[in-house]
Amino acid sequence: MSVPYPVCFWLYLIFLIPSVLCSLFCLYHFLVDRILRNALHNHFIILILAFGTFLNLTDLIWFIDFYRTGHVSVFTRVFCFTWTYIDYAVYVVITLLVAWGAIERHILVFHHNLLRTRKARFFLHYLPIFMVTIYPFVYYIIIYFILPCEPILDYTQIDCGVATCAGNIGALSVWDSLAHNVVPICMIAIFSLALLARVWYSKYRVSQRMQWKNYRKMTIQLVSITGIYLIIVFPSMVLYTMDTVGVLDPSAYDFYNISYYCSYFTTLLNPFVCVIALPELRSKLQRVFQVCSLRRCVRSNRVSPIDHRTVAIVNTAE
Repeated sequence: MSVPYPVCFWLYLIFLIPSVLCSLFCLYHFLVDRILRNALHNHFIILILAFGTFLNLTDLIWFIDFYRTGHVSVFTRVFCFTWTYIDYAVYVVITLLVAWGAIERHILVFHHNLLRTRKARFFLHYLPIFMVTIYPFVYYIIIYFILPCEPILDYTQIDCGVATCAGNIGALSVWDSLAHNVVPICMIAIFSLALLARVWYSKYRVSQRMQWKNYRKMTIQLVSITGIYLIIVFPSMVLYTMDTVGVLDPSAYDFYNISYYCSYFTTLLNPFVCVIALPELRSKLQRVFQVCSLRRCVRSNRVSPIDHRTVAIVNTAE
């Protein structure tokens, strides 16, 4: 049984507002603080938060409106294709960034000497991030705007049913499933677990004890974000792959729709994970709450000024 539309509407809406506020808070401090901004291990986090905020303010809002009304409010061909393009391209960008972050953590923790020169940082850091960011936008432009596709638009379906264009060509459908779902999620799982194993082994190895405190934040940061993907996205990835190759049992489609719906909670939960995993942001947020609570206390304890004209009138009446 699928999740009722009112439940989908309220769950997204309840998480959306605090998620956007938290994401803006994180982005502000990441970009304003020069130390946080220049740290290489924070770059993919900044991009994930930026693309996630954009996705939440466009794609998720359109989802919320769809679950509220039960149909697409702006039923035009341009809007339907734009919605589908943003939905697929931006979500895949975030997934690929997380996958690359899982790989890059091994370089930053165990082979950081490779990034000492500007040339090495360009080829091992900036160029991969640029490629995984640009590639999905170019790929889905070809899929939805260049290759011939004339879907029957249905305003009662999410994305108006335009998403079927990605599966019209068998080879591209398999590539979309493998390159944008199976391989990135498997890479996230493998490289995250490998990082934990290497950190644990290096920490407790007597002959070569590494400085755990220097890399603890990077490890916790990655494991926290990748943990969301493994818990939430992995079931959707498995079912999507089974559906692509045509082996998904019809009775499992309801569970597939639920897992697809839940997969968007990754972008909603990422800002909270960043605040929890990074002590710098956590301390800044605590100070914000302390200032807000202090202001409320001052306002509640403030004594109202005495109106001398009112006092004079009362005395005269007496």
